[in-house]
Amino acid sequence: MRIMRIAVASASNGGLNDIVSHQFGRCPTFTIVDVRDGKIVNVKVIPNPAAQAPSGAGIQASQMLISEGVNVVIAGRFGPNASMVLAQAGICMVPIAGVRVEDAIRMFLEGRLQPIPPQYMSTQQFQDFGPGFTPGFGRGFGRGLGRGGYGRGQGRGRKRGMW
Repeated sequence: MRIMRIAVASASNGGLNDIVSHQFGRCPTFTIVDVRDGKIVNVKVIPNPAAQAPSGAGIQASQMLISEGVNVVIAGRFGPNASMVLAQAGICMVPIAGVRVEDAIRMFLEGRLQPIPPQYMSTQQFQDFGPGFTPGFGRGFGRGLGRGGYGRGQGRGRKRGMW
C-alpha cells in the first residue's frame, strides 16, 4: 500500500480544521497529511520558514516541502517561481482556498479538485495560476490582457487569454 503525502498551505495554526491559505509561499504553516487507502493516517503541522522571508518565499517553501517528501500541494495560489520548483520535482499542485484543510483533502481524494495541467507549467504560460481570490478582482473575471485578448481564466487575467 502506497502512502500519499499531501501538504496544505494553512491560513493560521494548521491542522485539519484550519482554512486553506490563499497564498502558498507566505502561508504561516503547512499541514502535512499521510493518506493510505483513501484514509488520513498521520497529520503533522510545520511552520513555514519562508513566511517572513524578504524574497524568494515560494522557492524556499517549495524546497522545504520537497525535503519533506510530499507528492501533492494544495494552496489558493502558486507563484511562477514556486510552481517551477514544484513542477520540476514532480509535485502535483492543486489550487483551492477558503475551505477547511480536511475538506480540501477529501475533495482532492474524491477527484473533485483538479491539479494544474502540466501544459501550464512553463514560465511563458504559467503566471500566478490559482482561483483568483485577489481582492478587487473577484473570482474568475480576469481583468488584464492575456494572450490573444482579455484573460477570461481565473485570477487577474495576466497571460491567461487562452481560456
